[in-house]
Amino acid sequence: MITGSFNWSHTAAHTNDETLLVINSPQLTKHFTSELNLLWDTAELGITPHTQFTLDRKKIRCGDGVKRR
Repeated sequence: MITGSFNWSHTAAHTNDETLLVINSPQLTKHFTSELNLLWDTAELGITPHTQFTLDRKKIRCGDGVKRR
């Protein structure tokens, strides 16, 4: 199993402060994959209702961002 923040780019390899961990354990890989699949299957993609509510509240509080004279 390979995990970490490393994104397989030139910048990741030579500029960024990335992590890469290689683990040789079939049992740990099975558990990790199971957990990752659970996260993926239950993920809310895009703007969630909670995030939209927060954005709407901020818009009311701060205005719509249009500069007026």
